[in-house]
Amino acid sequence: SKMYAGDFKRFQSYCQEKGLNVSFDSMKAYLLDTIQEGFKLSTFNRRAAGVKHFLINELGQSETDTQAKDIALLRQIYNDVEFAGQKLVKGQAAQPKEEVLHLIDKLDTRAKAIALFNLVTACRPSEMVLIKVDHIDLSSRSVNVFMQKQKEWHNKRLTLECVNALKAYFKQYGLKAGDYLVGKVDKYGHYSNAQISDTAYRKSIHNWLGFAPYTLRKTQVSAMHEAGADLATIAKQSCHKNLETINKHYLSVNDRTVDKFL
Repeated sequence: SKMYAGDFKRFQSYCQEKGLNVSFDSMKAYLLDTIQEGFKLSTFNRRAAGVKHFLINELGQSETDTQAKDIALLRQIYNDVEFAGQKLVKGQAAQPKEEVLHLIDKLDTRAKAIALFNLVTACRPSEMVLIKVDHIDLSSRSVNVFMQKQKEWHNKRLTLECVNALKAYFKQYGLKAGDYLVGKVDKYGHYSNAQISDTAYRKSIHNWLGFAPYTLRKTQVSAMHEAGADLATIAKQSCHKNLETINKHYLSVNDRTVDKFL
């Protein structure tokens, strides 16, 4: 519900503006306008998922088979030539790892440790905000990460550079077992042991590096692949259950690879 709150708020505003009830029938009109206003398929899918979640789980409404079919038919409009361009999605691209490391090295002690940790572990934002100091074993250079989607723990490896950055961070801020790795830091630089939101974490990474956390994840996966790692090895560090997902969404041939052979 927290993840979709913004989407549902926009839907409520739409219904109020149009004089419609907050319902599945109104959602059809909302999604049709989403298409006609030029929004991409990814936005359509998110809005559909978010509104449906709230209608069912927060308002107790039920979706009929007819309503579900109508939404599916709306989604097929993106296959029409007139709207096909709205299916194009430019994802967050992997960056040359050496350039990312150079950016990270310029950060302060805390930002450097967190960003480097995120890069090496290829964690998702939802995983980063849950990690605590006692999940990290500096002596064995590893960390236990709870995968929310899979509802299980996975062990990931850390580099020596990452371990040293973490040691410096823990010492400077006095972090101990039970403290969140990220936590909250006020404008004066004072740390407090509190879990921050995924959104707040994404904003922090963007402020530090100029791109989203998923760019760190993609960069690490691509770098491991370019270094010769097989998909199983990459999956172990990135915690992908489906090897095909890595191959399809992370390891497409990039421009740098093409340029190298021109």
